[in-house]
Amino acid sequence: MLNINSILSFPATPKAVVSLNLRVLVIGAGISGCTVAYTLANQGSEVILIESTGNIGGKVRSYGCKAIEKCQNCGVCLTVGLWNKVSAHQNINILTNTNVKDITGNPGDFAVIIADSQTEQRLDGIDVIIISTGFESQTNGISSHLHIEDTNGLITGTQLEELMLGRTRSGLFDKAPRSIAFIKCLGSRDQHEGGLYCSRVCCSYSTRSAKVIRSYYPDCEIVFFYMELQNVEAGDYYSGLREMGMEFIKCRPINVYGGTPATVEYDDPVSGIRAREFDLIVLSDGIHAGTDNDRLAEICRLGQDKDGFLQAVGTDSGIYLAGCARAPMKIDEAYADSLAVAGMRLN
Repeated sequence: MLNINSILSFPATPKAVVSLNLRVLVIGAGISGCTVAYTLANQGSEVILIESTGNIGGKVRSYGCKAIEKCQNCGVCLTVGLWNKVSAHQNINILTNTNVKDITGNPGDFAVIIADSQTEQRLDGIDVIIISTGFESQTNGISSHLHIEDTNGLITGTQLEELMLGRTRSGLFDKAPRSIAFIKCLGSRDQHEGGLYCSRVCCSYSTRSAKVIRSYYPDCEIVFFYMELQNVEAGDYYSGLREMGMEFIKCRPINVYGGTPATVEYDDPVSGIRAREFDLIVLSDGIHAGTDNDRLAEICRLGQDKDGFLQAVGTDSGIYLAGCARAPMKIDEAYADSLAVAGMRLN
């Protein structure tokens, strides 16, 4: 069972929303927003759920399950049925392609101006506002420390997730790869790329995906280039991967040259500058603060940390944060955080 104590390393969650029969505005309809909305709606609250894109579900909707012979605890299963339950709930009104323009008033009587591409409308009598706008990922492969020439043979971690979602019994790729390199910490641990923090998710999805790949292609060589390794599961997790023949090289690659094969040039800590060829290179993009956070902080009376994530100001503002809007989180952590904000207690 999920335990809220597992996320105590994040900024403290503000006082939870526990009252019933509220009129609640939830901004952002990814896993956090949908979890909050569905939980509060089940408690009897009227929920208005707005989403800037054309569909609910956010980024996690394009993520694939990493189960092989058994579950790998990737968290994707937490979303099973969630989107349908949210869409069908009589207490939830979903407004897509919609953004917040302004907020006035006080807790229990907020007035919120929202707009789609054609019209603006005012929502009165909002008791509570919950912001769950998620994060941005570095999906373009741009990195200040990594020189990339040609993207042939390169994919991002986000694209790998989409392959996981669409995998069949026969495999992931059109042609079986003989070798794959994962370049981790792309967009993390670099002050020029948004912050020195760890995105928390790269180790989880890349290693679990590697095990899926190995299950399809047992002879595929898999190499990880990394700066540090985040805990993924209890026990000696990485020793198990090494026993499967996966290689871990602690360094930051210098250059990547796309092609058939693609090449990684790196400074090996033992032998110096080396170049290795791979059939596929995965750029493990991480979590960045939302591009709209500056604007949201201003209109929602919020603060921001040094990396741009949103921070609540005070405990009685009536405006709360859920999930990756306030810090990098894994899927299960964002889910648990959202339940906490909605007022549910987990033992």
